[in-house]
Formats: sequence, structure tokens, C-alpha cells
Amino acid sequence: MDPILLSIATAAAGKLAEAAAGGIVAAGKFVKDRFAKDDKQEAVLMRAETGRVPVADLAAAIEEAAAADPAFLAQLEALAGRKIQVTQVNQAGQQVMFQNNFYGDGPGKVVQGETINIQNLN
Repeated sequence: MDPILLSIATAAAGKLAEAAAGGIVAAGKFVKDRFAKDDKQEAVLMRAETGRVPVADLAAAIEEAAAADPAFLAQLEALAGRKIQVTQVNQAGQQVMFQNNFYGDGPGKVVQGETINIQNLN
């Protein structure tokens, strides 16, 4: 998880130290306003605000929302003043990870696909 998401979650939960950057605080306010419009997200926010769940749970909810909504992610990045890395999730709700390791000259041409559906055409 990107550390900036944890900072934003901390700001949204109201536990950010005064020395923190104003952009993170603004991003936390943005998250609070956004999450107030959705019952499930608001419940996570309220639990984090009261200390009933770790702030990391709120950060995970923010990451999930950012992965699902590029406009939300772009606004968070603009407020935080830096790029935010989010974990991509596929349609089955599974985390998507890619790792390519090539040694020496490598295989030449490489193609990487996110989702490949193979059907037997016999």
C-alpha cells in the first residue's frame, strides 16, 4: 500500500499531527466528504475516527475507491501533490500483480496481458 494513502487515511480519521502538509489534510477532508455519500465507506471512516478499526483499514478502503475511480485518484494526487500507487484489482476482486524477470539479453520481444481468456476452439 502506498504510504501516502495511510497519511490520507490518518488525516481523514483526524489523527494527523499539526506539522503535516496541508495537502494531505485537504485530501483527508476530500475523502471524508466523498465517503459520507456511501454507507459502506462512511462506516469504515466512522470506525477509523473512533479507533474501532486501524487507520490501515480506512487506507485500504481509500485505495479500493481510488482503484475503481480514476477521477477520485486524480483528485487525491492533486491534493496530496504527488503520484499515488494503488493496487489494481481484477473483476473477481483479486489483487493484480505483474512481475517480469529477464536475465542476460532477455527473450527478445515480450507481450504482457492483464486478462487473457483462452478458449478451446477444437
